[in-house]
Amino acid sequence: MPRAPLAAHGVVPPGLRRAHALGPWWARGFGLVTLLLLALLAACAPQAGSTPQAPQPVVLAQVQGPITTTTADYLRRALNTALRRQAQLVVVQLDTPGGALEPTQAIVELFRNSPVPVVVYIAPRGAMAGSAGVLLTLAAQRAYMAPETVIGAATPITMGNADDPTLQAKITNILAAQAQALAQRRGPRAAQLAVAMVREAQAVTAAEAAQQGLVDGLAPDLDALLRALDGQTLTTVQGPTTLHTGEAPRLTVTASPIERLLALLTHPNIVLLLLSVGVQLIIIEFYSPGGWVAGTLGAIALGLGLYGVGILPSNGLGLGLIGLAFVLFVLELKAPTHGALAATGVVLFVSGAWVLFNTPLSLPQQRLSPWWAGLLAVGMAGASWLGWRVVRQAAHLPVLTGSEAAQRLVGRVGQAQTAVGPRGRGSVHIAGETWSAVLAPGAQPVSAGQFVRVVGQRGLVLVVQGLGEPAPRKTDPAAEAQA
Repeated sequence: MPRAPLAAHGVVPPGLRRAHALGPWWARGFGLVTLLLLALLAACAPQAGSTPQAPQPVVLAQVQGPITTTTADYLRRALNTALRRQAQLVVVQLDTPGGALEPTQAIVELFRNSPVPVVVYIAPRGAMAGSAGVLLTLAAQRAYMAPETVIGAATPITMGNADDPTLQAKITNILAAQAQALAQRRGPRAAQLAVAMVREAQAVTAAEAAQQGLVDGLAPDLDALLRALDGQTLTTVQGPTTLHTGEAPRLTVTASPIERLLALLTHPNIVLLLLSVGVQLIIIEFYSPGGWVAGTLGAIALGLGLYGVGILPSNGLGLGLIGLAFVLFVLELKAPTHGALAATGVVLFVSGAWVLFNTPLSLPQQRLSPWWAGLLAVGMAGASWLGWRVVRQAAHLPVLTGSEAAQRLVGRVGQAQTAVGPRGRGSVHIAGETWSAVLAPGAQPVSAGQFVRVVGQRGLVLVVQGLGEPAPRKTDPAAEAQA
């Protein structure tokens, strides 16, 4: 019987046992190469925690001037940028005398509901956070002030119903309660000071605000501010966040061209200029229609001016007086009164401009210059006078087109360009123009180049008769006119 293999009995020769343990030579080589590659990759890979991650950026925004809807849009864009760039902090450098209540409330909601911490920094030296700026400062997670800055005077001023004590009390109480709620986390002394700023229009310096706990400290510049914030833990709607701002990169969000344009429209001098130019261009379009350039530009300027009126604290009576002044300027063109209507329009224009923007709610930066209003009024009156002169001169000019122009050519001498017979029309050149012509009844036919005299007209067709053969020299227009 054949023998069973030795392995079947559990006995393996020593050489065969080593071959089974190590495998064939190509398998041993492949395993060795794999081990070498793994070792090389392990050596090149960075060890966990050996290289610290770069700190998240800090977004910087700057608010300077009155608080408007444009300001709210700009800060909303800055916070959205911080979210997209995964910033750890948004620093808002603030210098404002105050502003409208509606955009202020919108910004307060933005700050309080932002997942990215917000720090308000009242700077540079000499800056202020007045009126609405107090609420913005209290709404931030942290607030710092540069030396020689002030904060306060947040008492609201109502427009149109400033003499209504009930309305004034309602708005004051609401803002006082909001200021107290925002300042409570800063301590009882800060909450008491915030209420006094609303009810009593109290204002304090940077050192006093820091002493009372209304702000978290003083920082002479942005570098000092970021050093002071480094390591602090701020709490947002998404929980606590520890800042690492010492070496953090900075990302500045600047105002876009549209935001700068809209901010420019919040200046009353610019608004009044746009209203004046817009109405004047529309008047020009009415008196010289056809091009649409003046009318289009006027409508654009008028629309931008009305946008500014809607943004700024304004009075409807002032806008009505300005509109009446424009009506008087137009009437001066229609029925000249030797400047009486224009002079009255100047007075109404200046009065309306002064009443339009100089309301109790207007901030110092939002008040109209009386010299600017007077200059624009004189310019509008001068434009009306020039328009009246142009209209008056145009009324005395001769008619240059149509049948009236053809009638003026009766008696003039010209030259036939084509033959003019008793049964057809020809063309004649006279006074630098080419006209259709027919032969006068009983006149001899006219050949090309022959001199003719205009003896009548039938609408836009001249009636001519021949004068003789053409001279060898060129026709003298002056001699033709005398003939």
